[in-house]
Amino acid sequence: MNTELRRSKRYNDFLAISVLARNEENGAKEVGPFAGRIINISKNGVCLLMSLGVLDSYNVYRSTYKNDLLHLEIQGDIPSQNENFTISGNPVWMDPIVIDDIRAFKMGVDLASSEDSQLSEYIIDNITAEPVDNIFEIEDNK
Repeated sequence: MNTELRRSKRYNDFLAISVLARNEENGAKEVGPFAGRIINISKNGVCLLMSLGVLDSYNVYRSTYKNDLLHLEIQGDIPSQNENFTISGNPVWMDPIVIDDIRAFKMGVDLASSEDSQLSEYIIDNITAEPVDNIFEIEDNK
């Protein structure tokens, strides 16, 4: 991840999401969904909070980090718009968290495309309660 991109302004929230690993070559779901939360978001990436990272011996971070054909697909809802979203990205770091008896981890995800970055900005606009045009109007203005 580019250091300059890591300096992007971040917006804190606690959006419920599901995460799955998808094969870019054939579109097949490799594993998931894993439940989680977006705890902060910028126009270039997201920080996820997840309680589970391994399912049937598949490690969602290591498997997608090491394989260029796999990416993470993050799905959730924009509460203020009652809309679903799906953004794609690649994991860049993972950090375990232990609070009392609770074990979880945070994962940094770099967004995969400019379309994902535009969608991220749309999500930010909605969670910060700033007025914004419909996402489909944004895409039409390209």
